[in-house]
Amino acid sequence: MTTAVAFEHVTKEFRHHSAAYQSLRSDLAGLARRLGPSPTLTRDPQGPVLALNAVSFEIAEGSSTAIVGRNGAGKSTALRLISRITYPTKGRVRVRGRVGALIEIGAGVHPELTGRENIWLYGSFLGFSRAGIRRRFDEIVDFAEIGSAVDRQVKHYSTGMALRLGFAIASYLEPAVFIVDESLAVGDGAFQAKCMRRMHQLGRDGATIVFVSHELASVEALCQEAIWLDQGRLREHGPIDEVLRAYNRSLDEASPPPMRAGSAPGVLRCTGVTLRDPAAKVTSTFSIGAPLRVDLALEASEPIADAQVCLRVTDGQWEDLIEVVSPVDHRTRQGRWTVSCSIESLPLNPRLYQLWGSVNGRVASRAEQDQRRSDAAAPTTRLLDWCEVASLRVQADSTTASSAFTGPPVAVRSRWCPALPSETSEFPGG
Repeated sequence: MTTAVAFEHVTKEFRHHSAAYQSLRSDLAGLARRLGPSPTLTRDPQGPVLALNAVSFEIAEGSSTAIVGRNGAGKSTALRLISRITYPTKGRVRVRGRVGALIEIGAGVHPELTGRENIWLYGSFLGFSRAGIRRRFDEIVDFAEIGSAVDRQVKHYSTGMALRLGFAIASYLEPAVFIVDESLAVGDGAFQAKCMRRMHQLGRDGATIVFVSHELASVEALCQEAIWLDQGRLREHGPIDEVLRAYNRSLDEASPPPMRAGSAPGVLRCTGVTLRDPAAKVTSTFSIGAPLRVDLALEASEPIADAQVCLRVTDGQWEDLIEVVSPVDHRTRQGRWTVSCSIESLPLNPRLYQLWGSVNGRVASRAEQDQRRSDAAAPTTRLLDWCEVASLRVQADSTTASSAFTGPPVAVRSRWCPALPSETSEFPGG
């Protein structure tokens, strides 16, 4: 199989006092400074920073590959090397064919030029004839949804308009390798879905897709393989499901411990949480509509009464997606105990979610402690502030529609029926 992108023992380093990404332009500027009068050369006392450290991998032509990793792992550096925006300090990067890239807002467009001028300029750089650019011009403008603004300078565009134009230019001028970074996340939901459809189409047409995103559901929907970078080194490269499973495990292991109570510090804390599937197996990955059991371990340093536990599920973008509240526990509790909640069906589309917990209640009076009862009329307060206690991932199955990855997070079960006979299909009075 032909290789589209190859990294051969690639190391990329930059100095603390310089720009993170050296380019030909910055190197020429540095040379001019050194050749000028009385050059001042300084050494960086902290030494170089390795953005990538001896990284080697190959991406096959026509494949869709994700690059995943935490912030600072070297993902954007790898994309800049593929795009030829910068070059490696050591090693070799080989790229086969024309590259289309959307790495940052406004990438590939000049703010002083109009949208029309940018399309012609970009196409000329890629070697297209005037006739070739003209054939694609209307498609680019239609996809970017800029209309009459095509003759306005890009510096007067909104962020969304500049993003749409950059993506349209990069994707419609026949890239052999198309790369997209997190800049896509600033677009609205409808535009993100539109871009995902366009990338699917490019993949079907034979383009090589390289995609960087923290939205793992979108990554899983688009890509067949994944490259996991960690602190500038290659951790894993293989099938998307295997790499994401390993990457998710590393995120779970590195999750910080639950926060202590805020309103009543030291009175109540969450000591742990366990997620289980219908077979009571501990897991953090669930299918659409599958049951979920949450076991929340709590510890009270003082006797508390009227405890009421709340759980919420969010995806970091929308409002609370699920909220469940336990009945009030009128017993007086101290020390450790576990509260369990079963959600019969997770109405969520494929992506990564966060589980939050909080507890309302009150510190029991001495009389209540002695009599082992609770005064239900006494006021309650927040004993444990909202804190993230776990992460869970809902995965796709063979029946999942592609729109589930880019649309709203809420999933509902539906069934499409055959069309009604024509004589009964009209509304009364229609």
